[in-house]
Amino acid sequence: MDYLELSKKNVQEKSKELFTKIKDDNYNFELVIFIARGALYIGQEISKLNNVPLLEIKATRKTSFLKSIIKTIMKLIPKNILIYMRKKEMNSNYHEKNSERKVDFNHKQFQKYKKVKEIIIVDDSIDSGNTILEVKKVLEDFFDEAEFKIAALNYMKKTIIKPEYYIFSDTMLNGPWSDSKYNKEFIKKYEEWKKEYEKKC
Repeated sequence: MDYLELSKKNVQEKSKELFTKIKDDNYNFELVIFIARGALYIGQEISKLNNVPLLEIKATRKTSFLKSIIKTIMKLIPKNILIYMRKKEMNSNYHEKNSERKVDFNHKQFQKYKKVKEIIIVDDSIDSGNTILEVKKVLEDFFDEAEFKIAALNYMKKTIIKPEYYIFSDTMLNGPWSDSKYNKEFIKKYEEWKKEYEKKC
């Protein structure tokens, strides 16, 4: 499994590549929905390039609170050991077993776009596919007649759902949304975006 660290600039460049693949497919999407928080930069770039609105949807595992504690501890672990541990996790079937997700979104904000017909769901990386599959089901229930396509920077080939558009496969991405040196700036940008997003509701 390859390992790749991405800065904000890298993410924007790869998001442009992703956008090109979508446009080459002649998919004229009217709305971008990103999975919070990780896919913010990707969603922003793709929505900007096509001049369409950007919405967020949240999908959390039941173990998210425990994961936040573990994340704090993991910051103390040397990088090479951390990469090794993550690769082991990716190769395990932990995410397949831990498949239950809680999906949530701002219904009032989404209601404004109820009649759109073509929507892109954006994620940073699709590992098991459980998150994106659950998100897609929830959105299909909300948008009565919309068609959905999925775009992600990376997907793991063992996933239960393959995105229509992607750049990498079987690659462990360490982007600004992860425990990288760019994470603090990413959190700040997300909070700023979220503040503006909530003002529109």
